Amino acid sequence: MSEAEAVFKACDVDGDGHISTEELKSALTDLAIIPTDNLIQGIVSHYDEDGNGKLDFQEFEKLVNDLKTFGEVDPEEVINIFNAIDQDKSGYIDEEELRKAMAENFNTDDQTIKAMVKMADKDGDGKISVSEFVSVIQSMK
Repeated sequence: MSEAEAVFKACDVDGDGHISTEELKSALTDLAIIPTDNLIQGIVSHYDEDGNGKLDFQEFEKLVNDLKTFGEVDPEEVINIFNAIDQDKSGYIDEEELRKAMAENFNTDDQTIKAMVKMADKDGDGKISVSEFVSVIQSMK
């Protein structure tokens, strides 16, 4: 059994051969990702090729493969993402900017935001620099 098959089987709680929006939301929550309903609907609508509102194994496998390549984005794209989050154009991402960026797709509490900044903030200045952001993205490979 491939890694994708094992993950699919674990996510398909009711064993019907499809991952529903609720099963996908539960699986992401188990990974400490608290997605909004809009994010779940966006994922399903993007990968649901047959339009049944659920992901079968082939559709899910495409999602898994896309997630695996997330850490392989090119440096220019990483910089563009950083610049989009850095709304005040200070050259750093602070807690408030990260909170706003995360709020668009995830239900993230203040404690999680603080933990994310602390994890990425290698020099301890309370904000995330471009190099710290790039390091986090590279560590996701």
